[in-house]
Amino acid sequence: MPASLKERQEIRKSYRLMNTAQKADYIWTYYKLPIITAIIAAAVLISSAVSFITRRETVLCAAFVNVSVGDDLQEKLTDHYLLETERDLKKYRIVILDDLYLSDDSSSENHQYAYASKLKVLASINARQLDIALMNKEAYDLMSSSGFLLNLDIIPEQYPELYETLQPDLCTNTIILEDNAVAYSLGEADVYESVTEEQCNAVDCSSFAVFREAGFDSTVYLGIIANTANTEECIRWLTYISRTAN
Repeated sequence: MPASLKERQEIRKSYRLMNTAQKADYIWTYYKLPIITAIIAAAVLISSAVSFITRRETVLCAAFVNVSVGDDLQEKLTDHYLLETERDLKKYRIVILDDLYLSDDSSSENHQYAYASKLKVLASINARQLDIALMNKEAYDLMSSSGFLLNLDIIPEQYPELYETLQPDLCTNTIILEDNAVAYSLGEADVYESVTEEQCNAVDCSSFAVFREAGFDSTVYLGIIANTANTEECIRWLTYISRTAN
């Protein structure tokens, strides 16, 4: 029940007679909940404002699959590219998905890790958030057979100058158009059967100076994700890293 006029006058009179510490204690005792609520609301508002102001636009998202990329190379593939294309590092970024491992060896001790990585890759592709993949041969074979990689026949057709540079390094691999993998795994088919075709869908980056200098001891393949929404940016990035190719 609300206090009467007389009671409110008595409270104000008592409050005026309090010293500073007593006033602070009184306010905290009787107004604790609204004070805490106001503080939380202010913190959320400030956090949201800071996040909005400092948020950077994602230019590309690249996955490093079965390859380990050091800090120096990662910086060359991200920040150096952004600076080369005259983008402010405070406003733009390239997102890296690293520590991914793909394998179809069910007996491998890393089988669970490979399964989790596959789910992450699938989720990123389905959400159209992944643009580029750097891979070793095993990962390249798996990404290719799954149909995840863009047909690079667009390069000679649309980017003839880039094609002259990349032609010796363009790679062809198998993609599975259809198969009976599910029926075979369930024992409903005696023989695994598939319909496949060969497709140019990756670039062997091992000859590129930026990768040679990083000390890779095996072939590194670069593929563009088939459903990327950033094809032009991917081609621009590929052109950038291929400038120092042999």
